Formats: sequence, C-alpha cells, structure tokens
Amino acid sequence: MRQIDPKQLRPAVQEILDNDGRLMYATGVDMGVKGIKVDYYFSFDHLDRSRHTILRTYLDRENPAIKSVTPLTPQADWSEREMIEFLGVKADEHPNPTHLWLPLNWEQMYSEGTEDRGAIQPKPLSEQVHDNIIALPVTAVPYGPYHPAFIESNYFKMSVEDEVVKKADLKLGFNHRSIIKLMERRDYYKDVYLAERVCGLCKFHHALNFCMSVEKIGDIQIPKRAKLLRTMACEMERVQSHLMAIGIASDLVGFKTMLMHSLRVREDIQDSLELITGQRITHGFVTIGGVRRDVTEAQADFVRAKLKSMKAAMPEMYGQLEASDVWVSRLRDVGVLKPEEAIRLGAVGPTARATGRRLDVRKNSPYASYEDLDWDIITEKGCDSLARMRVKMRETMMSVHIVEQCLDLLRTAPQGIQAKLGELPCTEAIAKTEPPRGELLYHISSNGTNTPEYVRIRVPTFMNGYIMLKLIQGSYVGDVPAIMGSIDPCFSCTDRVTVHKDFKVARRDDASRD
Repeated sequence: MRQIDPKQLRPAVQEILDNDGRLMYATGVDMGVKGIKVDYYFSFDHLDRSRHTILRTYLDRENPAIKSVTPLTPQADWSEREMIEFLGVKADEHPNPTHLWLPLNWEQMYSEGTEDRGAIQPKPLSEQVHDNIIALPVTAVPYGPYHPAFIESNYFKMSVEDEVVKKADLKLGFNHRSIIKLMERRDYYKDVYLAERVCGLCKFHHALNFCMSVEKIGDIQIPKRAKLLRTMACEMERVQSHLMAIGIASDLVGFKTMLMHSLRVREDIQDSLELITGQRITHGFVTIGGVRRDVTEAQADFVRAKLKSMKAAMPEMYGQLEASDVWVSRLRDVGVLKPEEAIRLGAVGPTARATGRRLDVRKNSPYASYEDLDWDIITEKGCDSLARMRVKMRETMMSVHIVEQCLDLLRTAPQGIQAKLGELPCTEAIAKTEPPRGELLYHISSNGTNTPEYVRIRVPTFMNGYIMLKLIQGSYVGDVPAIMGSIDPCFSCTDRVTVHKDFKVARRDDASRD
C-alpha cells in the first residue's frame, strides 16, 4: 500500500499504468474527522502470481476533491461515479459525471454545502425524445426497469438510427439490498451468510472471498481437506452457472430448445450440491477457517456418477449448438472486443479469455487447492460473442475434470475441515477469487472487534457491464440480446451499497423535528 497526496494521484496512477498495471477498482470510505479515504486497487497481471498495490489518499471532508483518473483509464469510470454519488467526492475533469445509481431526475451531482435543505425537489425530466418515434431520425428505445427481456431490474436505453445503435446507457440501482452496510453491523460469521446473498449463482465464491479476506487478517491456515472441498464446490458452481448462461444466451438468439437441454443437464450438479450441502441455492457450506461439512465416500460416489452422466451429455449438447447454423450465425462477428480494447477497458472472466488473454485468478493468484491440480486456462481467439460462449462451454468440461481430481484426492487427504481461530488484529486485507463471470475482489478492514470496520466488494459485472455498453454501440438492435447473453451480466451483484431508513422511524424523526 502506498499513501500519497491527492495532488499526486494522477501522476502515480499514470506511473502504474505505464508499468502494465490494471485498475481493478476504486472506492472511498467516510472516516469521520480523518476525512474521506480513497483507495485505487491495481493488479500487475503480467507478473508471476499477480502482484497488487493500493494507492491511498485522504480527502478533506468539507471539500473532497480529486482529479479524475478516468481520462487516463476508462477502468475508473464507474468507480469514480460511485464515489461521486455516495460520498460527494468531486472528481474534476471526469468525462461523464452522470448518475449511475441515483434516479435520473435527482438533483445535480455536486451539492453546494452540507446543510439540511429539507426535502429534495427533483428536477423535471426533459421531454422524452421517443414520443414521436416516426418523425425523428434518432429514436430512443428504453428497456426497464421492468421488462420481459430482463430477469433483474435495470434501466437500459439505446439511441437508435435505423437499425444501428448509436449510443447505449445503463441505469443501475433498482436492486439495492444494503449488504455492505449490513456487514458492518453484524459479526463475521453472520456476514458469511450475507456474502452468499450478493449473487444467487456465485454464492460459493462470495462466501469464500469474504472468508479468505478474514483469514488473511487473522493469519488463519486452512486444512488441506477444507481447501479441496472449497475448490470442488467452486467448480461445481462454475458448471451450473455456465450451463444457465449457455441456455439463456441460446434462448435469446432463438434456440429455446437448448435452454431446456442445459437446465436438464444442470440438474445433475444441483442434485449433487444439495446432497453435499443440504441446500440447492444458498448453501451455507463455506465458513471462516474452512468448511462446515465434510463429504462422505457415499456422497462422493453419487457425485462421480452424476459427473459421468454430464461428461456424456455436455459434448452432445455442445455439438448440437455448433451444428446449428442459426446459433452460430447469430453470435459470430457480433460484439467483437479486440484484445487491446479488452486490456484497456479492464475485461475479466470469459469476456477477457475470449480475446486470447490468459487472465484467471485461479492461475494468476492461486487460492484453495488450484495449485495442486492439473488444469489449464481456457482461451479463445475469436473475440466475438461466439468465442465467449465457447469459453464457457469448454470451461464446464474443465471444471468437471477439476471436481473429479478433488474427489480422488479427498480419499487420502488428512481429516479436519476447520482451523483454530483467534482474535482478529486491527488491520485490513484484500482477497480475490474467480467466479464464473470473472474476477471478484473483497476488501475488509478490521477494528479488532467481532464486526468489520468496513467492507468493499467489486464484482465482475462492474467491469464487464461497462464493456457491454461499448460493444452494443455500433451494433444492430437485433444483436443486442446476443451481446448481453454472451457477457452474462449480473446486475444484482452491482447493487450492494445504499442504506434505506425504516419508514416508521423516519416518520418519528420528522415528527420530533416538527
């Protein structure tokens, strides 16, 4: 970690970028009288076991201003807009300081002072440009926040000329659950369950990432058997998530039968997870210091039988996809992300690996038992939506191979699935994992009590969602579903910050002031 003066932020960031550093995230924390602490997280992926560094600076609470680094790297765009909205930070020279989470008709981004001004008067919405869609050459096409095409709530708007998308914008903030603030008010063990609920398809990875951060703080050594069980669970989760993504993406391009096929095959993994953990959705399997339950030999035999069935079913299913001229033509040369753009924009997960980049936390910064297993990073060089789908298809087969190795190694692994725990010191730690959608980052600060001082989460959709908008611009309207399906965004993952006051409490407070 390197602490710098706010005026030195831009030069320091430029220096790191010049040395092939990748900006993972930027966030701020209101530290009270100390001011607002702002952190910029970087990873050096080209080095063995990716090195990381944090640039930290403190801003005056009365005038929290920095020079935006978004002109240096677009990877900072959404992060700095988050700080602008939630902490009132003034990011000077930011190219697009518009609302990302707050309502579009909210007050201006920068407030003049901190005094109580009473109820906020929303500014009126401008005249809707899509009221007369026939007369205008450019048409605004809005989707959401509730729309049949979206499983999760979000507001997506495109400016369309003929059939070509000229501009695309995404409005988040419809799925806020206050998970980060709740973590700061509950003990660490309860927070593990909260972490599982950030995402319904990546629950193992969120719980594991939280536990890994705490374990780094307490210097907790995890038993080998627990590491194997964690690895097995994460790879089973990768299979079920990718199968869901393949099915949904196929449905979006007109191959509805494949959605049914993928869900049918996915049930084998769901049945296995239910047997091992006792639950089908939120499993409560990972805990601080290890895992909660061991796997018996009978359970292992059941999982082996299911994997054998899947190893026969998945190649057949993928062969049907590749043989479908409609499926291939709807994805090939659609949503092309060039390798240099993937690096510049900060792509992660299958989105990055579909450009030929070997970016995978499991190899770059190994955790759990990945170092002890025989596997390789899956990459494609097509750089389009078809390449992204092929990465997911091949990764499911690789994950099955990893799970089989874990089951074999469990036969001889020493007993013991939980480590001894002690008191946590006053320090902080970051941890990374590789969920199905890409790199996941947790940053936890400990104050020596049984509750964290603060928690920060950066999910893969935070990076890939921004890239998705870039890919949609310039594409045909009919190709938008294919692009979105190939990237597989999770909008609920990004919504995890705002705290809403209880309505009854708010009414009592208002009454007392009157």
